[in-house]
Amino acid sequence: MKFSPATIGLGVTMTIGYGTLYYSFSVLAPEIAGEFGWSRSFVFAVFSFGLLAGAVAAPIVGRLVDRLGARLVLCIGSVAAAVALALFALMQNVWHFALITLAAEFIALAVQYDAGFAALAQNHGREARAHITLVTLIAGFASTIYWPLLQWLLTVMTWRDIYFVLAAMNLLIALPIHLALPMTRIDAAGIVKPVTDAAVDGLPGERTRQMVLMAVAFAAGGFVISAIGATLLVLMRDLGYATGIATLAGSLIGPSQVAARLVEYVRRNLFSPPLTALIAAAVMALGIALLAGSLLIPATGFALAFALFYGAGQGLTSIVRGVLPLHYFGVQGYGRTMGILSAVRIVVSAIAPVSVIWLNDVAGPAAALASLALASLAAVLATLALTAGTTSKTAL
Repeated sequence: MKFSPATIGLGVTMTIGYGTLYYSFSVLAPEIAGEFGWSRSFVFAVFSFGLLAGAVAAPIVGRLVDRLGARLVLCIGSVAAAVALALFALMQNVWHFALITLAAEFIALAVQYDAGFAALAQNHGREARAHITLVTLIAGFASTIYWPLLQWLLTVMTWRDIYFVLAAMNLLIALPIHLALPMTRIDAAGIVKPVTDAAVDGLPGERTRQMVLMAVAFAAGGFVISAIGATLLVLMRDLGYATGIATLAGSLIGPSQVAARLVEYVRRNLFSPPLTALIAAAVMALGIALLAGSLLIPATGFALAFALFYGAGQGLTSIVRGVLPLHYFGVQGYGRTMGILSAVRIVVSAIAPVSVIWLNDVAGPAAALASLALASLAAVLATLALTAGTTSKTAL
């Protein structure tokens, strides 16, 4: 399949969206804390609270996507992201920091996967699967690019200067790409329409069960991904792994994630979206089960196998978030559907790290791993119920 420059461009802008508004925080937050004399736990607590703002933003952004078109939302988001990042560079006190962080995370969904997937769905309809996969394949390198880039920039400029650079990336790179996106959309019948003619319909009542099961599956998967991303090194240390092995396992997750997306891209017609979702949930659960094997003995094999399987499941999960709602609910109201699903997932993801760390500190790593295993099992069962209880006539 030949892809338009717009698909490649969205991959670039999604990389910028995640790199500047998400991955930058872990590098720059300690610098901010050091200058103002705040504890690192405080600044990350503010960031976690900011992530909850995304849960409020998700349905709002979704409705705007349906009414105005994803292109306009992405353009507005790029400008707003640039302003928020520039304000970080100018902040002077704790209230500035808290308010700007909340605003930045509220804005983030307008320049990340939710809005990007909606743009692809509106432009390609049910043929968007391959485009979504390619965008996630490109944006999967966001942390690989931005973490070392930001570390290098800290050697040549201050964190305030870096925030101006990040703002410029949104304004001078992402915004022009978003402005160049098509202004048409495909409606539920596959007919190309101007975005101004789009109508927003509510979710069909008979699909409520599908929506609930999908929300449970996405939220449970989000719990696991958020917890692993924030607590993996702590958990592996408490399981008895040396720092080097834990770091090696963590570093393998990224390549495994990209490899799974590459296979999905090359063989995208091999499995239907529901089956792909089931595979993603099952592979992630297998990874957690392998990590739990470390309770018996902290063998290197368990750690590496966990990283490979979990990374593959995480990589596919990002694709499933975009293609599964499109498969079951179609193009009409796609933004609103994504907004509802994202709101639930974001809330659960925000409480995951603190919950797992609390269990680990109070009851040990076995309890922490049990919570991850239960969440991954819930994702598998919800996905299985969704695919078994639905006879969708349309395949991507």
